[in-house]
Amino acid sequence: MFKNLFLVCCAVLAVSGLPYYAQDISGFISQDVGLETADDKQISAAVAKAPQQALAHYATGVRSAFIPQNKMGHFSADFQINGRYVLGMIDTGATYVAINTSTARRLGLGLTNADFKHQVQTANGLARSALVVLDRMNVGSISVSNVEAFVLDDKALTATLIGMSFMSRLQSYRVKNNNLELIN
Repeated sequence: MFKNLFLVCCAVLAVSGLPYYAQDISGFISQDVGLETADDKQISAAVAKAPQQALAHYATGVRSAFIPQNKMGHFSADFQINGRYVLGMIDTGATYVAINTSTARRLGLGLTNADFKHQVQTANGLARSALVVLDRMNVGSISVSNVEAFVLDDKALTATLIGMSFMSRLQSYRVKNNNLELIN
């Protein structure tokens, strides 16, 4: 009985210490590893490459994602929106997530001309837009549901912008070592 209690106490102490030891580890997992189908060598290699922060969220409930700065100085990543991958650029100067009509069609958003009843100010001037709610947006282990977004004509917007309607739903975000860390 005391042996089992001792083992449980050791396990609790080990798990509770993960966030402390993980706070100064940098890096991120560049690819998902299907642990249920991987062999022991693949699992060992994945654990060796994975930062301790990835393990820490199991103990704390905190999830994070790292987006590296690109050559242009922007933070872009593959976001999963309504189950489909879309390259999105972080834009904290944008009030809402903004997508173009081609992307909206790929995401399964059925919009009509009557839906484009709003006007938004873009870098290229005023543009007609439709306000939509995206069911779910994911990046890394971060997941946010019911995100408001504007859909603009393809001529008015060529890239997907990840604005504050997504970013403000996070616990925090910061830039460190040329990586944008998102924390939820």
